[in-house]
Amino acid sequence: MKLLGGIAMAGILLCAHPLAIAAEEPEPSFLHGVAQVFGGLLFELPKTVLEATLEGPPVVGTAIGLLAGAARAAQKTVGGVVEMSAGFDPWGTKKRRR
Repeated sequence: MKLLGGIAMAGILLCAHPLAIAAEEPEPSFLHGVAQVFGGLLFELPKTVLEATLEGPPVVGTAIGLLAGAARAAQKTVGGVVEMSAGFDPWGTKKRRR
């Protein structure tokens, strides 16, 4: 039984690197960044406050939701701005390099 477990573990370790290479992140997109900015600014704070209020104690859950929602909204907004700047390509130079 230990031999089969060892063989399975070796197979997983040998296949992990090629699978990780095949699952690379897609190129940054300007429109995906815009969607992240709007989602972070408009929807993340109310969504997080509502989730925390329903899952936790009434007053404490709401307070935690406000703090966590503000942090998530800031994170999502900054991530969207970074993706927008990385995906911005006014002259199409990224397409020509390939």
